[in-house]
Amino acid sequence: MISGGRLLVECLAVHGVSRVFCVAGESYLPALDAFLDFPHIEVITCRHESGAAFMAEAHAQLTGQPGIIFVTRGPGACNASIGIHTAKQSSVPVILFSGLIHSRDRGREAFQEFDIAAMFAPLAKEAFVIEAIPSIPDLIARAFYAALSGRPGPVVVGLPEDILFEGGKSVQANVLPVVETKPSPQDVKALTDMLAAAERPVVIGGGGTWKDSDCENLASFARAAHLPVVAGFRQQDIMDHNHPCYIGEMSFGSNPKLIERLEAAGLLLFLGARPDETTVQAYTLPKKGQKTIHVYPSADAFGKAFTPDLAIAAHAQALSAALAAAFTLDGRKWAAWCADGRKDYMEWTAIKDAAQGWKGADMTEIMRHAQELFPRDSIVTVDAGNFAGWPQRYLRYARPGRFLGPVSGAMGYGVPAAVAASLQYPDRTVIGFCGDGGFMMTGQELATAIHHKAKPIIIVCNNNMYGTIRMHQEREFPGRVSGTALTNPDFVKLAESYGAVSARVNNASDFKKLWPEVSKSGKAALIEIRMDPRQISTRSRP
Repeated sequence: MISGGRLLVECLAVHGVSRVFCVAGESYLPALDAFLDFPHIEVITCRHESGAAFMAEAHAQLTGQPGIIFVTRGPGACNASIGIHTAKQSSVPVILFSGLIHSRDRGREAFQEFDIAAMFAPLAKEAFVIEAIPSIPDLIARAFYAALSGRPGPVVVGLPEDILFEGGKSVQANVLPVVETKPSPQDVKALTDMLAAAERPVVIGGGGTWKDSDCENLASFARAAHLPVVAGFRQQDIMDHNHPCYIGEMSFGSNPKLIERLEAAGLLLFLGARPDETTVQAYTLPKKGQKTIHVYPSADAFGKAFTPDLAIAAHAQALSAALAAAFTLDGRKWAAWCADGRKDYMEWTAIKDAAQGWKGADMTEIMRHAQELFPRDSIVTVDAGNFAGWPQRYLRYARPGRFLGPVSGAMGYGVPAAVAASLQYPDRTVIGFCGDGGFMMTGQELATAIHHKAKPIIIVCNNNMYGTIRMHQEREFPGRVSGTALTNPDFVKLAESYGAVSARVNNASDFKKLWPEVSKSGKAALIEIRMDPRQISTRSRP
């Protein structure tokens, strides 16, 4: 006889889980106790459930395996819901295990009671409650399969207190294999035929679970076909930015010439990219008359933003492999079209002479130093905010280097994601960019980094305001500032109090001087960049 909590952890071990992120709660004490008997599963103690959920989402992006979160009842699950929303919009697999009240008290509005299925129905692929100990192995297998199959995404599992504490017989745990959805030969031929007839095609790549080998297949296919490739919103790392076919990324501040090129394209091939609002530029793409192909693992995405001329329900990674292995189409007629797009990208990302007149550190000049100083295999995370425009525009990504950002636009993502990345790759440089607003939402996860000996370098871009909102506010209501000014702590002293290395940048030259010491400290670190509030975007001028 073993407890339900012990059986649950045994199932996680069978599914290959090596790390879980949690905020402890009395509702799942038997599971916490069982983890002690599975030392190969690392339990990461976080300081807030949103931080735990963001870490799990980042872990899933980096590994392709579900990020596992444990939280307690109502308040814990509510706090974690932002990470579930982020995982859904990023299309990455996470599984949230939430403790629940005792089954006998259900429906009485007991202490911290909530309806888990109703709450998470719009956010998760599935949300269900384990009602009996013998069903634990089957339901855990179901949760992993649901998170990984089709369009990957979040799954939420409720754990009643009595199910975890009570005893039952040990039940064999099985893994339900997830098979990649492959395109049919007819799909590949239809796509190839449309490409052959196309004028000025462009590939828009995206999706949350591209492995390094998948990226190599995309690059090989693009090179053979002379196809220009654009990365979907905050998914820059699916294509080597040094590749001659890479021409830019979709974002809130995309290169205007890139948008013009997409509008002039004769065919848009969405390869794994979900046509979210930013990727299709507030649903202004595709333009009337443009041919479209949409390759996506879940058919329910077709027709939400546009009706494609060809819809292929398959994983883009599998289609890229098929095209890389057997692509025979002569794409030389598009070579000049691709080269022009590449030229536009190179001009857009070139850093000219430093601007004079900013009252603070020039972010563009700092990016010039970052291009020189950051290792090629660095992992860069960004929070939500205008400051993210600089690392998105000026840094170049190429596997094994990675870029992680919240497609959902959730503030507070940057620090937890950087902590998770450093835990997964302790020997690589991990840089987390965030604004002063986003840092104050989850900056306490620096304590998690120190506790678990993670070594992210957090860069806080401080302009003492919610900068993105201020920009919109000034556009809509010029000179009428309301609710966007911030009073901040001393970030350097705050980081020191956590035990992190810390430094402040008042001008761009400071960054180059202090980087070697900070990056070689072997500890978590924070660099505060004092920005001029007027440098609100990469296109701002003093």
